[in-house]
Amino acid sequence: MNSDARSLDVPDGTEPSHRPPRRSRRWLLVTGMGAVGALVAGGAAVGFGGRRRRPKPGPPPRATAPVRRMTLVEGQDFPAEVAYDEEAPLAVRLSGTVTALPDPGTVLRPGDVACRIDDRPVLLLAGSTPAYRTMRVGDRGPDVRQLEKNLRDLGYGGFTVDDTFTASTAGAVRRWQERLGLEQTGSVELGRVVFRPRPARVGAHRIQVGMPVGDALYDLTGTERRVILSLDPKYQHLASKDRAATVLLSDGSTPGVISAVRKPGGGDEPKATVTIQVKDQKALAEQGDTPIEVRLVAREQADVLAVPIVALLAIDGGRYGVEVVDGGTAVVVPVEVGLFAQGQVEISGPGITEGTEVTVPATDTAGRPQ
Repeated sequence: MNSDARSLDVPDGTEPSHRPPRRSRRWLLVTGMGAVGALVAGGAAVGFGGRRRRPKPGPPPRATAPVRRMTLVEGQDFPAEVAYDEEAPLAVRLSGTVTALPDPGTVLRPGDVACRIDDRPVLLLAGSTPAYRTMRVGDRGPDVRQLEKNLRDLGYGGFTVDDTFTASTAGAVRRWQERLGLEQTGSVELGRVVFRPRPARVGAHRIQVGMPVGDALYDLTGTERRVILSLDPKYQHLASKDRAATVLLSDGSTPGVISAVRKPGGGDEPKATVTIQVKDQKALAEQGDTPIEVRLVAREQADVLAVPIVALLAIDGGRYGVEVVDGGTAVVVPVEVGLFAQGQVEISGPGITEGTEVTVPATDTAGRPQ
């Protein structure tokens, strides 16, 4: 039986076997005389300065709640954390000394300086093909197209965006180099630009200013906050791509969508990693380092009749009922129960329709049951 349900014995028309035996008329007369004597004594006490007895309070007013038609969702909550999308660390194909690094948290967009080596800038540009060679007149390929598209977007023209590095392309490169304070060679040396498919956020530094260039300078992440949680194998059926999830924050909740599920790798990684995309980035930013939870849908019942769980009454034989109020009368009606979720319970039974009023425990002004 649910802990929120109230117990009620429903009369079935039979006389209970534990009814006390009938007393004699003489006994009733004696006890009646005693009661009259007590009443007289009480009256005398009041009349001669005794304390007035306070009347016992009557029963609390009956509170009711309507039967509502709704969708019930049963969820399972899991601890989670807010993080940025992971990306590969920044590596530079140049030798020299690191003379400047952007601060962690800096968002780099196409045309921004990713670092300075020997006090000369290395530029972040948009593109999915990594830089793998020095680009000069006569070269062809997707890396050339990427370079020309970036030059055009940065305001340099006089050439056609295609796969061929022409003399016109070299002219635009020289103007760009002049603006950056670089030697105006008209070619782009390997390591001077780093291509990334999207803007990136600077993460933890892996090297310090003043050190020689190593394998990686710092971590790069995505610019959007995501919610990450780990799931034990027994719960992994609750998570699938594009499925809805609710992110529970310290001051409320916000909807999310599962964007990725990385299956367990075995060994030291027995859990699945679930990534949830959240549209309300401000809510995640305001959460800071406060722990959060994610509610995944375990079961859902749409378009059902439901009442607050506290409206349930436990009747004979392990059955449930509700007390239906109609005008000035209240009748206990047996019901079938379904899903328990969100403080509500799905019910069905004779005379149970949307809008039917059922009794619930009354509460005082502080919300406590009376």
